[in-house]
Amino acid sequence: MPDDISTDVLIVGAGPAGATTALALARRGIRPLLVGPLVPPGESHDVLLSGPAVRALTLLDAIPRLPILKIDSAELRCGDGRPRGLAVTGSAACSDGALRGGLIRAATDAGATHLNAKATEIVLLPGGTHMVELSSGVTVTARHIVMATGAPSGSPNGTAVAQRLTGVRLDESIVMRLPAPATSDPRETPVFVWVTPSSEDSVVTVGTAQLGVQDVDLMARALRDLAATDPRFHDAIPIGVPHSGPLSSTFSPEAAVVNDRLHIGDAAGLANPFTGEGIGGAVESGLLAADCIADFVDDPLSAASAYRSRLAASYVGYFETARHAARRYHLTWRVLSATADSDRPFFAKARRTVLLPEGISSLTGTERMELPSAIGAVLAPFLAACDEIGVATIRGEWPFLARLLIAADSSPHERLRPAVPFYAALAAAGRPPSPEYAALGSAIELATLGAMVFLGPGGTPTESRGVDWSSTSVVLAGDFLLAQATRLVAVHAPDIAWSFSDWLGELAALRAERLDPGSGTPAEEVFSALLEFPARIGAQLGGADSDVVETLREYGRLAGRVFLHAEDMLSLRGRPTRLDATRTALAEGRVSDIDPAMPVAGALREAQASCGRASAAALAAVVAVPDETATHILRAFITALAPAPVCC
Repeated sequence: MPDDISTDVLIVGAGPAGATTALALARRGIRPLLVGPLVPPGESHDVLLSGPAVRALTLLDAIPRLPILKIDSAELRCGDGRPRGLAVTGSAACSDGALRGGLIRAATDAGATHLNAKATEIVLLPGGTHMVELSSGVTVTARHIVMATGAPSGSPNGTAVAQRLTGVRLDESIVMRLPAPATSDPRETPVFVWVTPSSEDSVVTVGTAQLGVQDVDLMARALRDLAATDPRFHDAIPIGVPHSGPLSSTFSPEAAVVNDRLHIGDAAGLANPFTGEGIGGAVESGLLAADCIADFVDDPLSAASAYRSRLAASYVGYFETARHAARRYHLTWRVLSATADSDRPFFAKARRTVLLPEGISSLTGTERMELPSAIGAVLAPFLAACDEIGVATIRGEWPFLARLLIAADSSPHERLRPAVPFYAALAAAGRPPSPEYAALGSAIELATLGAMVFLGPGGTPTESRGVDWSSTSVVLAGDFLLAQATRLVAVHAPDIAWSFSDWLGELAALRAERLDPGSGTPAEEVFSALLEFPARIGAQLGGADSDVVETLREYGRLAGRVFLHAEDMLSLRGRPTRLDATRTALAEGRVSDIDPAMPVAGALREAQASCGRASAAALAAVVAVPDETATHILRAFITALAPAPVCC
């Protein structure tokens, strides 16, 4: 190896973040230099790869090189609530050492160069070139520097500890615990515990993380809690010594680029602020950095600017939380603990958004619309603008609510969302929708999310003194979303403010009537109103004829019914619903159209028949819409919304 090396890209740190970046760059024809030591033998522990991380590494052809154990479920317990099972589709467990080694080998096979050394000094030279001194005595000059050096030990805001155990069998499931607050002190910070299975028989890794002042007894507390609440851990025996390190969740897009160096993974503070999980952020930020460098390989400043922008779009809810960490961590912790036994869709989605490694997929599930590429190309910018406006509107006050509006791992035009029929209705008269209507599309989606906050079973009155965190958070979140939606309409579409207000009033009235068992208001009416307004107002604003407006109004009502019956079908099959609700929760919240006393087989037949009728009627209505682009979108929306029937 020569004493002096010149390269386009130098990646400092050979962990999952750095190795992923090197592999992604090599796949795009850029040969980076990856510098960092391997994990010493015997120093490894097991880590969890989220579904998005597994999918990304699969596309890079790295998964076949990794000895992974597939994970298909999680057991989550918040506070004193009951354990609940959650689907974690596509996740996997892998030892940290095997993950690092496999990714490094994949990167070098693809064309990257790896040096088992450390960077001892980095200097930014005039003209933008970086000079790096390595522990091996080699001097490197590079145009791009990527820092994947882990959480900085000098300024962490928490601690993470991992310990391997034997004598515990979890098969293909992970265990997660969020103990209830021990005091009423708002400065108290959450302690999160997770357990990941291993490919080794009866071996697991226990991890725990806490923000704030380091607790020297952190792992001992975690093991005591597990043994006290789960008999599977009664006879667990530690293997080796605990591995601890700094935890940083201080991410902000501006601080992710320092001295023209792109920071990724833990070095950018991308650990989940509640759980300490960082592999997902390591992989995703590494891919973002690689894409930005490859797009601007001759322009490091443009690459850095693009990286900041893409991070801000992808990590909604992280850096806003960090700005007021103690207050927001504590509030969310209180709500999660107080609502541990609640099946209200809002709380179910909050648990997934905050605690699960894959985060939230989208408001209405993982299904994707199939559209011709030409139509997707015109729909995508409009929906991306809706996302941008919606996120900018609420991220400052309710950052985790903002995460419900986006799905960073997929194209926005493929997702099921209320702005899709709104756009199609705007286009129904044959004129391309004006971009200025994106603000109204965003308002419709915020209002829909706000309405869904109030769906589900009511809270149980408590006789204890103090704050009723469950009811309080529902009212605050729902009212905030509806207020922000109304503000957007008042500013950007004042001509329809009365119509928008009438729609919100109708939703509230129908929901209140539905909660009264004696009212006779069917669940279909509530869900019909959710999607009727976007289709109707879009057609009116787009200049459609009155008969087309009425057709699209009926289409919206039918689409709402398809949504309702699809929820029933999914819950009866035992599959995750778009509302993250169980059959029991749907029935208790009176957001189901089926009789809870009906046997499953008969109920499923009835739900499938109702869904089929509504879907067929909606597709038939589309025939009267004159614009071909609009009809393509409207058909794709219904087709993706309705689950495929099954024999029963």
